Amino acid sequence: MSSSDGAMNNSYDIHSTNVTSSIENLIRGSQIISALVNIAHNQNYELYLVGGFLRDTLLGRSCKDVDFVSSRSAELSKLVARQTGSKAVLIDRKFGTVRLIPLVGADILGEDFVVDLSPMRGSSILDDLCQRDFTINSLALDISSWWTERKTHLLDPLGGIADLEESRLRSCSQRSLSDDPLRILRAYRLVSAYGLILDAQIRKKILQERHGLNEVAVERIRDELMLIFEATSSGSILRMLDEDGILTLLLPECVDMRNLPQNDSQLPDVWQHSLSTLEALEFFLLNIEELLGKYGVEAVAIITQELAGKRSRQIALKLGVLLHEMGKPQRKSVGRNGAFHFYGHQVAGSKLAVSLCSRLCLSNKEINFVSQLVRQHMRPQHLFNQTHPSARALSLFFKLGPEIFWPLLLLFAADYMASQKSTTGEVDLQPLRQRIIGWLDFYYEQLKPREMEPSIVSGHDIMKYLHLSPGPMVGKLLKTLTELQWEGRISTRKEALHQAARLLKDWTNWSEET
Repeated sequence: MSSSDGAMNNSYDIHSTNVTSSIENLIRGSQIISALVNIAHNQNYELYLVGGFLRDTLLGRSCKDVDFVSSRSAELSKLVARQTGSKAVLIDRKFGTVRLIPLVGADILGEDFVVDLSPMRGSSILDDLCQRDFTINSLALDISSWWTERKTHLLDPLGGIADLEESRLRSCSQRSLSDDPLRILRAYRLVSAYGLILDAQIRKKILQERHGLNEVAVERIRDELMLIFEATSSGSILRMLDEDGILTLLLPECVDMRNLPQNDSQLPDVWQHSLSTLEALEFFLLNIEELLGKYGVEAVAIITQELAGKRSRQIALKLGVLLHEMGKPQRKSVGRNGAFHFYGHQVAGSKLAVSLCSRLCLSNKEINFVSQLVRQHMRPQHLFNQTHPSARALSLFFKLGPEIFWPLLLLFAADYMASQKSTTGEVDLQPLRQRIIGWLDFYYEQLKPREMEPSIVSGHDIMKYLHLSPGPMVGKLLKTLTELQWEGRISTRKEALHQAARLLKDWTNWSEET
């Protein structure tokens, strides 16, 4: 990269092979972008590639989010949608940004890039760039010039390239944060993702403008929060937000976790412990085999699955880890010896998590997952408290299914690590690893093979043996017998039918007594 001392009209002729090849690959690799560039060229419309893609390309990073600006964005989006079979969806009413999305069933469904097109703000591209958030994003490439000359003529009116070289984050103007307070969250994310230093003026402005986040649409807050959780170091980002009084504005439901003590005086309050648990989780996500050994591959396959749109289960797991103790303030009690108790905090926390996730407009799948995670988070701890948990106890845990038991194991391991680090300053993962690997051996060697076994009795067998008519009781018996078979407690048809008779007798007696 090269920079100069000019001010408002800096521009650079970038000869980097990396930049040129990245733009060529971008156009070749996306039918939507190829159509957009072709149509703009043929119609003689202004079209600029702006922001993050250029920033990341200059840094040698890949970027799948591609932003364009045009003074004829409305016409362009319609023409591109018509030619490619995509759909132009308005994603930002304030700035008029549309996202060009492939339709289900279209040939371009497999596109890797997220393509956004915005109207030009102001009378020129320089006006537009000066109204953006941060100087490192205030970069533009005239696609028309590139198309005709294959010349990467980069516009940098505010010295963004120099700021990249100095690892510095600066606002484009004094109004940047007040114009759009969501940029406050973006600032912390960029600082963490790119190892930047917050300019002193930005830090001061953030503290002045942070309450403006209360006026930002919750969907935009949600999207930026999810991007933060997507980062490998989201725990450190949230700590910075917390220290500057911003996280309280975003997650007011967690305020009561602050300064709530735990029984061990060496442990931090519940909120700080939750942040530490999130940081520990991120350690394990980067070092999965250190915890799970050969089973790490299985866990990663589940954790990285898409849960809602482009958001993965891992993102929801991080949110669940942050919230897993949120029921404690509501369920706090003090015993005779002065010890604190939090009986039922899992259930209380699960309900609070549903409320928080619903307020953030998360999908039903995400809400249910986070709620389950909070409700069930003590299950691995109960297993760990037993020197030799029974086959039934382990079976009941793994019966939750891999979509839940893998996240629960990671949450438990992170909680264990955060607690040990707080109390002793050191962490010995060997006892934890041995126990978890032992549980997983039991699952893969004994439980999982039984998942493929056919049921040893049918509903017809049960009706014939017990002289029952078709009805809910038959289904209830069959379901219970299937579970007992999976747990290894019955293995023959005779055992199953005798067990069915005992169950029917017990249920009948219980019904008569009540």
